[in-house]
Amino acid sequence: MANIKTMTVTVDFYKQFEELSNKLDELIKENKNINTTHKNEMKKLKQDLKKEFKQEKEELKTTISNLEKSIKEKDEMIEKLLNEIDRLKNQINKDSRNSSKPPSTDTRKKEKSGANLYNSRKKTDKKIGGQKGHKGYSLTKDKVEKMIKDKLVETRTIYHESNNRNGKDITKYRIGLEVNVYVEKHIFKHNSKAEDKIPKEFYTDVTYDNSIKALTIELGTYNVVALDRLSDLFNVLSKGIIDISNGTLVNFLKEFSLKSKPTLDNLENDLLNKALMNTDETTNDNKWYIRNYSNSETVIYKPHKNKGHKQIEEHDILTRYTGGIIHDHDTAMYKYGSNNYECNVHLGRYLEEIIQTVSEVTWAKDLKELIFKAYHDRKVLIKKGSKSFSNIKTNEISAKYDEIISLAKKESKNIKSTYYKEKALKLIRRCDKYKDNHLAFIYDFSVPFDNNPSERDLRIIKIKTKISGGFKNINSAEAYCDAISIIKTSLKRKINPFESIKAIFNNEVLFAN
Repeated sequence: MANIKTMTVTVDFYKQFEELSNKLDELIKENKNINTTHKNEMKKLKQDLKKEFKQEKEELKTTISNLEKSIKEKDEMIEKLLNEIDRLKNQINKDSRNSSKPPSTDTRKKEKSGANLYNSRKKTDKKIGGQKGHKGYSLTKDKVEKMIKDKLVETRTIYHESNNRNGKDITKYRIGLEVNVYVEKHIFKHNSKAEDKIPKEFYTDVTYDNSIKALTIELGTYNVVALDRLSDLFNVLSKGIIDISNGTLVNFLKEFSLKSKPTLDNLENDLLNKALMNTDETTNDNKWYIRNYSNSETVIYKPHKNKGHKQIEEHDILTRYTGGIIHDHDTAMYKYGSNNYECNVHLGRYLEEIIQTVSEVTWAKDLKELIFKAYHDRKVLIKKGSKSFSNIKTNEISAKYDEIISLAKKESKNIKSTYYKEKALKLIRRCDKYKDNHLAFIYDFSVPFDNNPSERDLRIIKIKTKISGGFKNINSAEAYCDAISIIKTSLKRKINPFESIKAIFNNEVLFAN
């Protein structure tokens, strides 16, 4: 029994052991499966994290790239805005002293008036008005008595009672002006043998003589009186007798333009046969470009719708000219004439702009001082009868000019503003390329220093534009230019323009010599 019990216990033990062993195997297997699953999950998690990290890394790279691009764009925009600010500041600060703008466009600054603010004359302690020793233009008693003696004026004598200190009669003169209307009665008597017929100017029953026509041209063009006011003026001065329509006044200008062609041909010949010619252009209310061709005695104005070579070739003046042309750096001019001379006053204004706006450079001030010092020295020598500087002096000025241009090229690298850097470089290139054209005045004193005569010639066009605007068509522009050419040429030659206009209406051809 004891053995049986022992065996039973042993069997139970082995059975339990086997069960435990199987259970252990199951646990080991289960643990192995768990480890495998865990490893797979860890591997997958690692892969997912790696993939997610890579994706986030790419997204961050894209974000950084976009931000860098945005920063670059904003930097470029800031630079553009800064350049635009510089440009606008430059535009606001431009005036007749540092640009090609006329003095009339200068604004009032502080206590000084615009047009006088940049006057080239130096301030002195002298009183305003005529200075002692200068020629006066007041009428004197001697002049009036000479006019009476030469029977240039009608004389009326009026007596007064006066207790004079010297006990003698004293004569005083008072000058007046009267407008008298007269009517000429022209009778064309019939004569079958006469060859002449009634002139074209008498085709209508009532017409106006050349004095009224000439006054219309003088007042309507040079004095810029509008047609309505001109018609009213004739009506007022004639006490209501003369009542001219605007259409008739316009026809006067057309007639004058037609009759002035032979005289204008003479003016062209004068221009073509002189050694120097000034030229410039201005716009008339942005519709027409009006160019002047002039010398000290003659000026012709020509309108055109375009700028450049087409304009010049159709005007056909510079195309036939073989002398020296003075202009304001109009590069189209370099195709014409034997020589080209640059206006140094305009150059001085552009240099002044650099001086005022670009603090990083000194070359502009140096060049302006060099050129204007040479001009001053030239005036001194001209008074002494000299016709040019010595070779030593011209070589000295030329070498100094080259030295300043070399300095300018180096200093331009220091300019921070892109806008002003471009302006400075453009001016440097111009001064370098056209050196001989700017310095021509030092080699030959007959060469003008500037093109100021053209500015003065075009002033009347600018005044006309401001007061009455532009022309409706090319025909009215040409008629106006023809009239102004005759008037301004007469003034240059100290001839009464009113008499010149009347002579042309009388079919005379002027300025033949």
